[in-house]
Amino acid sequence: IALSEVALAQPIPESERLLYKKTRQIGIHLNTSGFGVGAKISRYTDATHLWTFGADLLFVKHEKETKTWNPVNDPNARPYFYGKLNNFYVMRAQVGRTKIITEKLRRSGVQTSYNWSIGPSLGFIKPIYLEIIYMDEPNNQPYIEVEKFNPDLHYIDNIYGRASGLRGFDELKFQPGAFAKVSFTFEYSNERERLKGIEAGASADFFSQRIPIMAIYEDDSKNPKNHQLFLMLYLNFFIGTKYDQK
Repeated sequence: IALSEVALAQPIPESERLLYKKTRQIGIHLNTSGFGVGAKISRYTDATHLWTFGADLLFVKHEKETKTWNPVNDPNARPYFYGKLNNFYVMRAQVGRTKIITEKLRRSGVQTSYNWSIGPSLGFIKPIYLEIIYMDEPNNQPYIEVEKFNPDLHYIDNIYGRASGLRGFDELKFQPGAFAKVSFTFEYSNERERLKGIEAGASADFFSQRIPIMAIYEDDSKNPKNHQLFLMLYLNFFIGTKYDQK
């Protein structure tokens, strides 16, 4: 047996397990409505409980989004989502509690925890801009104009593709809300001062109004329904450190 394997199998002394009073971590979110990033810091209140404070930034999609390409298959045309009015981003500020269920008694072990957090959400609504095909009548030549998507004027047969994603940030609209989430954390780093693991859970964001991600067509029985409540299942892959050694 390798010496490194023997070292990993040794129990962690009690004094070492209580050496650090705080943690900090960053992570990448993958969820059923999009993706995002997050960060948080935590402080032990006793051996098995922590207060946590953090923030998330998420990109939230609508379940009816379908990627569409220019019908002439021009390789220079960017794909777009037909009928999508706005991109939607969510910033959260959170406070919560963590309860350690099983401690990592060996370096090669896994520490499992239960978490909850709540806080305000702030939604950012950014309009979608598209490249629209027009015809120069005197010369009978097509040309392209960049315009904000208008479901009454823009259709599959005159949309060339998606415009730059930077267009529309000067027209942001804001929507206040609140969120709550619960999760389980599995931390498995075998380094004394490092954190590495997976958080799996569910979250709910509620806003004061429906978020107009998709266009609504009165004569379409398959209209998408824009939401006021966003329910998500998520995985958060995180890394971090322990600090405040005493």
